[in-house]
Amino acid sequence: MNKKIIIALFVLLSSIIIPQSMLFAGPWGETRLGLGLGMPNTVLIFRSGPYDIKVGYDFTEGKEYFFLNGSYMLINSRPFNRIFSGSFGLGLFGKVFFGEREDDNFMGGLNIPISAEVSFIDNFLQFFAMVAPGLELYPKPMFTTKSICWWVGFTILLD
Repeated sequence: MNKKIIIALFVLLSSIIIPQSMLFAGPWGETRLGLGLGMPNTVLIFRSGPYDIKVGYDFTEGKEYFFLNGSYMLINSRPFNRIFSGSFGLGLFGKVFFGEREDDNFMGGLNIPISAEVSFIDNFLQFFAMVAPGLELYPKPMFTTKSICWWVGFTILLD
C-alpha cells in the first residue's frame, strides 16, 4: 500500500475518532488533553472517559515514524489514595515508517497500556508514567521490542 494512502487513512481515522470520543465522555468520564515523551519521542494525548488516543512522531534519525494508538481503559484512573491512581486497558496501534524502508513501512497490532498517575490542583493537572507492551500483528504476528511503547508526561482537565 502506498505510504501516502496509509498516512491519509491515519489522519482520517484520528479526525473521526477524537470528536466521537468527545461525545462519549458524558457524565461518567472526564476529558483530558496532554503531552507525553518517551517512545515514540513525542505524543499528543486525548482522553475522554475510558477512551485514550495518542498521536505521535518519532524523530530518531533514520528511524522516523508516525504513530497512532487508540485504547479502551478497562480500569480508568482507579484511585489508590487522594493523589495516586492507576489505569489498565487494551488498545490498537499503528506505525508508518519513513525513510529508506520500502517493503515494511507499516506496522500495527495490539497493546496493553498500564499507567500510574499523580493528580494535583483538584485533579486539574495529572502527571503519568505509562508502558504499553504490544503484540505486532502486521506484517506478521510476533512479540518484538519495536512494539513496546512508553511515555512520561502530563494531562490537563478540560471539563
